Amino acid sequence: MILNFPAIVSPNKSTLPAGIERVVMTELSEAHLQTQLNAIMTNYGSIGAFIHIHPNFQLPNDNSIYYNPAEKAIVKQVFLIAKHLKKSLNEAALQTRSCFCTVARLDGAFGLAHQTKYSAIAAGLFGLSKTMIWEWSNVFCRAIDISPTLDAETSAKHIIAELHDANRNLTEVAYGTQGRVTLIAK
Repeated sequence: MILNFPAIVSPNKSTLPAGIERVVMTELSEAHLQTQLNAIMTNYGSIGAFIHIHPNFQLPNDNSIYYNPAEKAIVKQVFLIAKHLKKSLNEAALQTRSCFCTVARLDGAFGLAHQTKYSAIAAGLFGLSKTMIWEWSNVFCRAIDISPTLDAETSAKHIIAELHDANRNLTEVAYGTQGRVTLIAK
């Protein structure tokens, strides 16, 4: 099941394989989001996994600070989704592996490579995932930074690999020119 945000904030919709359903939100209110999530659970059952793949936003080629209200609205919706999926994801975690995963395209190095211009708004997803790992101890939570230079197939393989990672203590990983990297304290 794919939940798409309204075209006003996310106009591009990927072509889906046969058999994959799509629910398109028509507005960004919390009430509408909750209605859509409830409809999904009514029609398809409890939600045991959530993966947000953040869209790529076109950045200006100048040195200005990038701020896009549509991107901010999407990140806000992901925070609200976490709020409304808390019960479902935690209940699923009692039976099987449930997950909450966010994917952003910073630079494949947590924004530390300084080789790619990216929006810091998407980096807020990492804070959310790091919070969820503490608040939802039974739910697998992970934030992934995938370099914008990686193609869709490679990116999908990395996301799937992370969803199956046995290390539940690791909160964030990145994939870029150095391969898979994590942060360590020194």
